[in-house]
Amino acid sequence: MAFLACAFVAEVIGTMAGFGAATVLTPIASLFMDIKTAVAVVACFHLFGNASRISFFRRHIQWGIVGRFGLTGVAMSLAGAQAAAWLSPQHIRLALGGFLILYVLAELRRATPSRIPATTSTLLIGGMASGFIAGLIGTGGAIRSACLFAFGLPKEAYIGTSAVIALLVDATRLPVYLTRQFIPSAYLPMVLSLMGVAFAGAWMGQRLVRRVSSVRFKQFVLGMLWLMGVKLLWDGWHT
Repeated sequence: MAFLACAFVAEVIGTMAGFGAATVLTPIASLFMDIKTAVAVVACFHLFGNASRISFFRRHIQWGIVGRFGLTGVAMSLAGAQAAAWLSPQHIRLALGGFLILYVLAELRRATPSRIPATTSTLLIGGMASGFIAGLIGTGGAIRSACLFAFGLPKEAYIGTSAVIALLVDATRLPVYLTRQFIPSAYLPMVLSLMGVAFAGAWMGQRLVRRVSSVRFKQFVLGMLWLMGVKLLWDGWHT
């Protein structure tokens, strides 16, 4: 029940703040289960959550961006998922912890005048990097967020477009995790429960998205991700 409650909060955060819910939930899931199982279980949850977000924001989706970003993202997510099967849990913890800390630093730096160019090259390269990292450690939303923000999309368009891209990546990497048996059969009832939790979290997030200051909420999430990143680096280093 504690993990399901965390999943609900993660989906609310992911919907409201424009962050991938997997970025928030994967470190938490690793406290309840093996890191590889956590990546696969959160991938299922992420897929359910993005499907829910698409249903709420489908009218705002920018399909041109989806096509360019998703093309390379889907291909590289498969490569990342294959690589994850050969890495040790210690290395995945170190990679995830370092990734979260770099993500926070990048978000803090975004207030400076320098910006990512809003070009097709940005979408193609960003899709490659985001897809590979998503397949490898389950959280590629940070790079996707940085690239989409460069195009100045309204929040509704950003959420809907990001959800479609993430759904395509999840649908590509998840079969690899299942084939590699990352999810033991004992976890299947919980995975099914996550479907309802993801929809409820997305529904709540889209209801609250216009009522809460995105700046303050983002600062809270960044602080939480920083702490989780430090903890994962510590655990991975001392394992």
